[in-house]
Amino acid sequence: MIRTANPIHRRNRRHLTLGQPAGPAGVAVAVTSSGTTNFTMTFDRPVVITGTILSTVTTRTLVSQTIVSPTVVTQVWSGNVTGLAYTVPTNDASIATYQGGRNFGAAGTFP
Repeated sequence: MIRTANPIHRRNRRHLTLGQPAGPAGVAVAVTSSGTTNFTMTFDRPVVITGTILSTVTTRTLVSQTIVSPTVVTQVWSGNVTGLAYTVPTNDASIATYQGGRNFGAAGTFP
């Protein structure tokens, strides 16, 4: 057996000991629209956005995305989103909390 200066100690990830946290919590998202082409996502905690969020709106294509603040992201779509269905995917790789948690998805229809 070869010994190194920094031995690797592997632990079974299935067993959490007492007092060991389960992991970072996810972040919830609320979706609103002003009745135009804008689509606003408001997160309940600050998030880190890396790239474009893979949300969808029925029959529309994404034009641009703007990070307004650490908790608000606005997307502009190719047409009016009133009455259309939207989806924000769960565990989108481009959304993370500062602790490393992922997002909960959202889906519905704009009024």
